[in-house]
Amino acid sequence: MVFLMAVAIAFIAPTLFPVLKQHGEGTAMGYVVARTLEVVFLMTAIAPIAGLQIDDLWGHASAIYFCVSVVLLNVLLFRSRLVPRWISMWALVAVVPYLAGAVLVLLDVLTQTQAGALFVPLAVNEMVLAVWLLVKGFSAELERA
Repeated sequence: MVFLMAVAIAFIAPTLFPVLKQHGEGTAMGYVVARTLEVVFLMTAIAPIAGLQIDDLWGHASAIYFCVSVVLLNVLLFRSRLVPRWISMWALVAVVPYLAGAVLVLLDVLTQTQAGALFVPLAVNEMVLAVWLLVKGFSAELERA
């Protein structure tokens, strides 16, 4: 399942890049790079299946790159108004507790389960954004700009 998630993540940023670059090419490329690094670090989570021994730190580090990608994507979405601003603003606020939880897990202060409550606001936002894009898509006027 982690492998399938990594494949899906790997295709999200390049798929969005053509639309996002119209609203900030450097930020859009940063988003692609952050998502790519997230996948690289995420793949270390499945390394034990291949018989490789990799420190858990590398697998958990993918959450940091995820947070960077959330900020970059939602700054672009907020500025461009491709989706309602409340969705992108929600993500920019919700990424703070997510990042705090990810760092606390990396530092071994909290377990993944204990930090779970810090991940919920952004997880719900990601689902709302996905449903919005599936149902309504990007704002048509701005996408053509």
